Formats: sequence, structure tokens, C-alpha cells
Amino acid sequence: MKKKLSGFFRFLTVITWIVFAGLSYIRSEPEVWIPTYLTVSLLYSTEWYSFFHDPGRRILIAGLGKSIGIGYFVWGFYNFLDNPKPDLDSEVFKDSIGLTLSSIWLFLLPFFQGRNRT
Repeated sequence: MKKKLSGFFRFLTVITWIVFAGLSYIRSEPEVWIPTYLTVSLLYSTEWYSFFHDPGRRILIAGLGKSIGIGYFVWGFYNFLDNPKPDLDSEVFKDSIGLTLSSIWLFLLPFFQGRNRT
């Protein structure tokens, strides 16, 4: 049951962040935001490929996710400091929320990786 819930959460995350990337197409600077959101989808989808079932590669993906998550959090915080008004009409505030959500999801990545799969 835990594997199915983990797989469902992973699938839902991949689809959600692909939608975020698609919605970024109509915004300003899509060349920045589309790869930013697709990175989260890509890291979550690695569990579906047998190449990444090696424990060393899982550790590499988890570490990469945490490193990118730290970068996204700092980037989002820096964006928010640029215009610290919590207004949903503000483009800067929306960018900060998107980066913060992406960083939280990247920190959750190791919890949804399989443990002893061969």
C-alpha cells in the first residue's frame, strides 16, 4: 500500500509540475520558469527508470534534489525581498511561491524514493 501511495504521489507531482511549466509559457520569461518547474518533474520521474534503482544513483538524485531545493529557496527568498508585498496579483510574489513550493517538494523527494527495489 505504501508503494502505491508513493507512486501516486510521485505521478501527481510530475503532472502538477508539468502543468506549472505549461502555465509558465504565457508568462514573462518562460525560458527561465519552464526549465525551473520541469526540473522538479524530471527528478521525481527518475524512480520510474531502472537505471536509477542503484542505491548510489538514488543518493545522487536525492542530493541533487536537495541542492537544487536550497538554490530554489534562496532564489525565492531573494525574489520576495525584491518586492515584499504578499499580493497574489504581484508577479514577483507568485514567482516566490512557485520557487518555495518547488524547494519543499525537492526536499520531500528522498521520502518517495523506493528503498530496496532491484
